[in-house]
Amino acid sequence: MAKISSTGIVREIVELHSVGSTNTVALDSGRPGLLVVASEQTAGRGRKGRTWFSPAGTNLYMTLTVDTNDPRLPLVAGVAVREALSELMVKSALPEVKWPNDLIVHGRKLCGILCESRGGITAVGIGVNVNQLAWPPDLADSATSLALILGREVQRQEVLRLVLTEVEKWLFIFARQGFEPVRRNYLEHGLLKSYALTTEEGVPCSVVDMNSDGHLLINAAGTLKELVSGSIRIIP
Repeated sequence: MAKISSTGIVREIVELHSVGSTNTVALDSGRPGLLVVASEQTAGRGRKGRTWFSPAGTNLYMTLTVDTNDPRLPLVAGVAVREALSELMVKSALPEVKWPNDLIVHGRKLCGILCESRGGITAVGIGVNVNQLAWPPDLADSATSLALILGREVQRQEVLRLVLTEVEKWLFIFARQGFEPVRRNYLEHGLLKSYALTTEEGVPCSVVDMNSDGHLLINAAGTLKELVSGSIRIIP
């Protein structure tokens, strides 16, 4: 990828061809304001130690470090990236957010977010499927990319620019106005009313609300529950 310029929130940029994980490099630095971008991850990871498939030269793999450990940062990042990617999309294929850290289009995963903290630094890791056209068999029915959605190749540099702009904007909003604007935006695009949903245990559910702690409130088979961890699932 071509060299990029620093922004208000980015003080230092490291661009790598291949790396185990951009989050690991960012956390090892121990300083805020570092943006790590790689063309390939050989040990990319998602939540709960899951592997994030990260082939070379096709997608956006980036991590930004910030000097806070707030557990709501994945939600702030989710809102920001959804806004960024929506600028590239048509109305019939706008991304939706799936708690706690995915962006989906037509029920398939377009982007994943992983925030990891060490000391007073949090690495905000963002992976966007940009030009990927095929996946391993276990992911083929659950993933998508901007290229597949739009029917054309997309410049990763443009995606990075849009994402950085919106992440900076929403981190500023979160710092100045608190979580409420993030919560409102998240719920506007995260109720997933057009999908059949279940809990991780397979219980049918629906999204009701999100509280000020960033915990999702769901109706699971008639019982209101607060999700602190775990996730909800979309039934194909």
